[in-house]
Amino acid sequence: MIIELKSLDEIDPCEFAYYANDPNINTYLRNSFPAPYTLDHALSFITHSLQHHALDFAIVVDGKCVGCVGVTFQKDIFLKNAEIGYWLNSQYWGKGIMSQVIKMLCSYLFSNYTIHKICADVFAENKASCIVLEKNGFIQEGYRREHIYKDGCYHDLILYALWRNSDEY
Repeated sequence: MIIELKSLDEIDPCEFAYYANDPNINTYLRNSFPAPYTLDHALSFITHSLQHHALDFAIVVDGKCVGCVGVTFQKDIFLKNAEIGYWLNSQYWGKGIMSQVIKMLCSYLFSNYTIHKICADVFAENKASCIVLEKNGFIQEGYRREHIYKDGCYHDLILYALWRNSDEY
């Protein structure tokens, strides 16, 4: 299995939309992630990302664009921090793909940017995502009870962080 991170201008928007239109991934994403996910959504996201020089990558597995990972660099007094977010089509869950993607991404970030810390916020029920982060050296640094309100229910949020000087990087 070949796993790559590619610029969004290198992928097929139709394929991106196809794999993003998965009701299983929407469960643990912000409401700003549309469901159903259409070609228009994909084109809008890709165009916005490229025009604003966002650091978003397509997750490509064996030539297919099956997910996305993005980085938000913080500003002001938080400027040495970056936050990551990601999704992967559920057909590709449980294969170690996201663990490898996070390792590649964190290595890239620490090698190319002067950030000190990478953060990720995760729904507490999303055990698979917690495992992915922990496998990559992320440490739980906070827990917010009933911090998320989605689909008529409150959910807990776990705050994860990885520091430049950690053993992993």
